[in-house]
Amino acid sequence: MKLVRESAEHFFLTQMEKLRGKPDDCFGLYFSMSKNLKHDELVSDLSAIHERIEKARAHRDVFVEELQSVLKDFEGSICCFKDLDIFAVVKLKSEEQRTPLRALFKKLQAKLPKGMADMDTFANQARAYQKLADQKLLSVKCIGSYEAMADVHKVESITSRRKRREEPLVMLVEDDRFTAHYASSILSTKFDLVVCKDGESAIEQYIETAPDIVFMDVHLPGMTGHQALQAIHAVDPGAFVVMLSVDTMRESIQMASSLGASKFIKKPFTKERLIDAVNTSPYVRALLKSDRAGTETMFH
Repeated sequence: MKLVRESAEHFFLTQMEKLRGKPDDCFGLYFSMSKNLKHDELVSDLSAIHERIEKARAHRDVFVEELQSVLKDFEGSICCFKDLDIFAVVKLKSEEQRTPLRALFKKLQAKLPKGMADMDTFANQARAYQKLADQKLLSVKCIGSYEAMADVHKVESITSRRKRREEPLVMLVEDDRFTAHYASSILSTKFDLVVCKDGESAIEQYIETAPDIVFMDVHLPGMTGHQALQAIHAVDPGAFVVMLSVDTMRESIQMASSLGASKFIKKPFTKERLIDAVNTSPYVRALLKSDRAGTETMFH
C-alpha cells in the first residue's frame, strides 16, 4: 500500500484519470479529517491557528499509520491531503478480499465521529471522486490562507502598508468569468486592481496587498464569500468589503452585515454602482484627499 504525502492532490487527480473506466474491483475509502478544523474557531484566534492545525495534523498522522497497517495486505495507495483528509484507493486482488475490506473499514469508521468516513466502489462513485479531485486542489489554497492569517507581523502591517500607498487599490473576488471581465474592465481603467477567483486566494492576497476596498462574490467555489469575509475581518477589523450576489434574500444580507460587510450590491450591477462604491471607501477618500494621491504629490 503506497503512502503519498507530497503533492497528494496531484497524485490523486492522476489516479482518478487512470480509473475513469469505473472498475468495480476498486474501492475508495474516504476519511474527512478536515472536519476537525473548524473555520469559525480558526479565524477567532489568529495566534492559535498554527497550534490547532498541527494538533489536527498529528491526530491525522496517527490514524494514517493505523490505516496503512490494516491495509498492508491490499494493493493501492493512501493519499494524505494538505487539508488533512485521507483517501485510500484499494484494488482487490480477488473477490475474497471484499468482505475483509468491509470489516476493516467498519472498525476504522467506529474510531471517528459520525459522517467522517465513507467507502464505496469506483463503479458507484466515479463522478463524485472526479469532483473530489478538483476540490482537493482548491483545498491546498484553504490551508495556505489559514497559514497566511497566522503570519502575525505581516497581518499587523496591513494598516501601515495601506497608509503608505500612493494610488487606490481595489480587490475583486469573483469566479464567474463574464462578471469578472465586466467588473475588471470598469475598475481597471480608474484604479489598480487585484483579481481573485476564490475566497482562499482572496485572504492571502488581502494580507499581501492591503487593498482599500474589496468586492466579494457571495457564492464562490470552496470557501464561501461569507467565510472569506469573516476571515478578512479577523485579520483587519477595518476592512471595507462590498458583497456581490444575485441572491438578495434577507438572511444572506443579514449574515454579510453581521460578519462586517460595508455594503451589498445586487447582480447585475452598473458601472456607476461600482465606482460609487469605491468612492465610499474611507481609505479611498482619505487617499484621494492626501498629498500622496495623483498629481497632488509634493514631487509633481
